Amino acid sequence: MGWFKDLFSRKSTEVEKADDTGAWQRSASPAGGVTLSNELYATEAAVRTVTSFIADNVASMPVKAYRKLDTGDRVEADGSRLSLLLKQPSVLPGVTRYQLFRSLLLDGLLNDRYAAIVANTDGRLWLRRIPPRCFDLQVNAAEEVTGLNVTLDGSTRTIALPNSAVLLGIGYGADAATPIPATLRSMLQEAKELADYRRSIAKNAGRMSAYVYTPAGTEVSDDEIESFAHAMREYTNGGARQGGMPMLFGGAEIRGLDTFKPCDVNDLQARTDIAIQVCNAYHISPENVGYRTGTKSNVSEYKQELWSVELMPYICAFEEQLNAVLPAVTGEPDLYVELSVDAKLRGTLETQYQAFSTASGRSFLTTNEVRRMMNRPAVPGGDDLVTPLNVLTGSQPSPQDGGRTLEAQEGTNR
Repeated sequence: MGWFKDLFSRKSTEVEKADDTGAWQRSASPAGGVTLSNELYATEAAVRTVTSFIADNVASMPVKAYRKLDTGDRVEADGSRLSLLLKQPSVLPGVTRYQLFRSLLLDGLLNDRYAAIVANTDGRLWLRRIPPRCFDLQVNAAEEVTGLNVTLDGSTRTIALPNSAVLLGIGYGADAATPIPATLRSMLQEAKELADYRRSIAKNAGRMSAYVYTPAGTEVSDDEIESFAHAMREYTNGGARQGGMPMLFGGAEIRGLDTFKPCDVNDLQARTDIAIQVCNAYHISPENVGYRTGTKSNVSEYKQELWSVELMPYICAFEEQLNAVLPAVTGEPDLYVELSVDAKLRGTLETQYQAFSTASGRSFLTTNEVRRMMNRPAVPGGDDLVTPLNVLTGSQPSPQDGGRTLEAQEGTNR
């Protein structure tokens, strides 16, 4: 049973080296387990759209390890064990940091719980995701988690908690949690029935809300009836005259039917409204996902709200879980993990450069740095920062000011 067996025999404060590096390749799917909301991700478009939107955005955030200095400053802990673990947290083929974090986040969004175990293979620490169907929780009367029952490698074992090598995220009510998609199940079923209805109408209903009327006493020959029936078959079944109008026999006319049309049910709007309710359940603006159209004037505002309000609870929760386990298990408790929200809030290049110049009070790129960006050779003296003569301490705050601030202070601005 490889490292999984070692995991339960080791001390809770250590991560033992695994003897069998290929145990994951022989791990059998559990016979039983927890059935939660994973099927809704596969069958419900709105659930898949919203949850993958959240997981994709959070998992794609830059993640770095930092060390806080006694001066209050911080430095990036490049080369530390924690930094190496964050850059490549899995040794499994094809599993990148983005893919692993995305899977863990989706587990939490769909099932209100996620888990991973820190393994040690030949001195290399890595995270092994435990799918929600492969574990359940032991809780006491106060709904405090006391253990994790994990089914892996053909057996079920219990991990006593707390455990320094277990990354565990749970939502409300660990004993009887109801994931968000499960609470939406009845509404999602309504959307499915509306989709089934429109599909059946498109497949089986008449191509026009009309009928052929023949006045009383009109004589119609068998040949005329057969010719018309043949033309209708050609019209409806992909024949040579599909989409055309069959020739009417003598005296016949087309009369419209005053009945409801598929659009009268307004099922497309109903399904859009249900998708918006899914967004609301996850506290995401429908405009950010695409279920409701924004305008050019508020797109940037929605982006700001997305990263400063809507995604922040998911970011904070995941970041705190990583900090609760990874620094200690790597033996570097003085380090911490941070997901960079600033990287997602950066505006256009022009906006960034203006903000940098204003914040620094001077130019922040040298001539040669700019020339390298333009694929042009360096020039002598181009490695020095140039400070305009009108940018002095106490004069104007930035090169973009143009002297307006100083003129206003002196009462000379016109």
